[in-house]
Amino acid sequence: MPTTIPAAAGAPWPAGPVLAANGIYTFHSGGAGNAPDASEVIAAQPRGFGVDVVKRDPSTGADVQNKQITVTYSTHRDVTNVKQTYKAFVSGDSGATFAPDDNIGQDDFLEVGQLLDGRLLGVRFEANTDFIFNSAKTAITFDLILRTSADKGKTWVRQSAVTTITDNDLPANLPTRKVESIFGVNAIGRPIQMTNGAVVLPISFNMGAVSFQSVMVATPPAGSGSSGTSAPWVFTMRPVTSHGTYSFGESAVVERQDGALLAVARGDYGSMTSKLSYKVSTDLGQTWSPFADVTFDDQPGCAVYGVSPRLALMPNGLLVLSSGRPDNWMAISTDPSGTKWTQEQTTYRNRNNATASTNWWWGSSGYTSLVTTGANKLVQFTDNCAAPNAKTGGSNGCKSNTSADYDRTNVYRLVNRQISTLTPDLGKIDLVTKLRRGTVKLTTDMTGAPPATAVTPPTPYGQAPSADDATRTNYWSKAEGATDGSSAFWSGALSGAGDGTGTYQLELDRTYTLTKLGLALLPGARTGARVETSADGATWTPATLDYPTGVPASSTPGRIDTPGDRALRYYGLNATARFVRITTDATTCAVAGGPDKCSMINELELYSTVNSFENDAATPHGMSDVTCARLTQPAGTGDPSHDSQYAIRIKDQIDPGNCDGANKKAGFTYPGPGVNLPAETTRTLQAGIYPVSNVNGLLVDIFGKRADGGTGTVYHLGINNAGRWIVHSGGVWTGLGGAVVGLKTWTTLKVVATTTGATLYTVGADGQSTRIGTLPQEDATTSFSAITGYAFTSGSSPRTGDEAVIDDISFDRPDA
Repeated sequence: MPTTIPAAAGAPWPAGPVLAANGIYTFHSGGAGNAPDASEVIAAQPRGFGVDVVKRDPSTGADVQNKQITVTYSTHRDVTNVKQTYKAFVSGDSGATFAPDDNIGQDDFLEVGQLLDGRLLGVRFEANTDFIFNSAKTAITFDLILRTSADKGKTWVRQSAVTTITDNDLPANLPTRKVESIFGVNAIGRPIQMTNGAVVLPISFNMGAVSFQSVMVATPPAGSGSSGTSAPWVFTMRPVTSHGTYSFGESAVVERQDGALLAVARGDYGSMTSKLSYKVSTDLGQTWSPFADVTFDDQPGCAVYGVSPRLALMPNGLLVLSSGRPDNWMAISTDPSGTKWTQEQTTYRNRNNATASTNWWWGSSGYTSLVTTGANKLVQFTDNCAAPNAKTGGSNGCKSNTSADYDRTNVYRLVNRQISTLTPDLGKIDLVTKLRRGTVKLTTDMTGAPPATAVTPPTPYGQAPSADDATRTNYWSKAEGATDGSSAFWSGALSGAGDGTGTYQLELDRTYTLTKLGLALLPGARTGARVETSADGATWTPATLDYPTGVPASSTPGRIDTPGDRALRYYGLNATARFVRITTDATTCAVAGGPDKCSMINELELYSTVNSFENDAATPHGMSDVTCARLTQPAGTGDPSHDSQYAIRIKDQIDPGNCDGANKKAGFTYPGPGVNLPAETTRTLQAGIYPVSNVNGLLVDIFGKRADGGTGTVYHLGINNAGRWIVHSGGVWTGLGGAVVGLKTWTTLKVVATTTGATLYTVGADGQSTRIGTLPQEDATTSFSAITGYAFTSGSSPRTGDEAVIDDISFDRPDA
């Protein structure tokens, strides 16, 4: 029984990790899908890859980080005996805009991954040169057609690579176990280099009657650098999935957090085409776990279908899976193993609904591609129409009746969709922006730079690496890599001390109640670190940590000994502190051509009880009753000096970008799904408010639990349209005094609320509180046993005109 994949979800988000699909953008349109053969302008099957690029803004002196993304796509018919041709688009701003680049020679490879030294590795679809047989025809030797790029995808050079395969190397269950029966060798997924240095190529062998899935594995010499193309890489073929009757082809491989290989493959089982299965290997593909079907957690026993599966281990540790046909979809793994998936949702649909019985072969091809753009963000690429192929009789994939039959159009288009992949946690501190604004201060000796031959974030697109990369930006001198949201090998803060150890100390912008530490050390290395916190920077206390799965709990307080990180691991942290210090143990960077003694913080995150919306989707999670409220970037909408990238904007006007087109009060309520808020008789609500427009007022409610077990409003206050603080009690609004709350300036409110009384304060930039007044209860006749939540809303409905940006919200207990 096949699965049912629902449309992309929306708020309120469920408890647990969140997969949030944002807007769909067309970045290239080709010709009409029903054009005559001679005038076809095909654009199908996009393949994307991205690399980190950091540039210095000459006007401010600050660094700006983006992903340099290249997307290649097919311009040929998807049938045999035609020349395969490709074109490319490039983006220098993480996929926000694209431009064609006809100078990129994409006619001889399809699949691209990144090596540890920063270079790109490309594999041609037809991956082999001519076969050379031994005299008995029991063994073949051939070159693999690989290319590398040392300038982030602009130009490519041939990398020598060779393999030899014997009859005995082939799977025993094939109908013919002879190398002379091999018809073709095809690259069927993105190549990877594991953190131990092994290069892994997903390869399919066409045996005529069937195809089988394999990986080709080689370990190139470490430190070969960006010009290391002379020494041949010697690959060994290791079968993954095969069958005497069924074929297995397109596949994806990824190195899991535990260092194992996860492989997901498309299998064609007679009439059950494009069914997905998986296997796991802990020994570089020499042996594999038993064959198992990909399943969705909420649809056990149901088959999952798709072509060309794509896997990505996000920097925040979440595993994601993408595929398609008849519709394009994504899912998140329920745990780090990738053996079960959840939150499956359709991300792009374009079917021909007039041909329901065959609509798997019409409309979008289902071929997707993923490019990670941040710790919790990626871009999914797909097409609107399949190229002409055998399943459509060699005619156009969108050629059926009229364009009105399709969900979208019958025009060749390339589209991308921004996807948020969020851990459940609220309260991520925006360290990267605060460091660049100077509100968080860093003291560190982790200011080392990689070898000049390494391709690193400061290496400009289109240029080979050089010694200038170490100084052309602040990336290495200010250890920016520790907070840049990238888990690439050379995207971290590198030790500068001769003994390889490092110290990384943060002075935060305020005292926080810290709840979680996200930490990734040198990728793949068995190494350790010590974590300490301090209230004043003078007296230090080892951190009290809760350890994630895969990391042994230490008997030494504050001690972390990781078996090897491939992404962030999250440690529970309970500390009230303004200073955090991490001291790293020495290990070696030799696997990527680095120094024999080194240490690294590849990525660092801190979480607190202050919600600054840095780990959020366009519609925030952890909230309920979210209406006309969206994530916003204050720096781009009125406050360029704001020291966190995101905040939440409530706007009650009829604005389809922020609302649903109806006259509604804008706002949100806390807590929402997935938030466990303990009952307390006293809580302090603190938040920054930036009024943009105040026609009817801005309102704040504090909720409580009544004696009868229900909930209700304990305190109801706000800012009227004159910018004055007001409180509502007994059906009457009363002024509270205090300074005017001006438009387009930040005001921090603080309400210390108990079940019997509350006091309103404002907090200055120096952290000092100014008392505004006491707050009577909304209904003095109702008694409450606990303070349970809050809400921010605009002032009126149906009248409109209220807009405010809200950030840095905390709702702490008295002892926090």
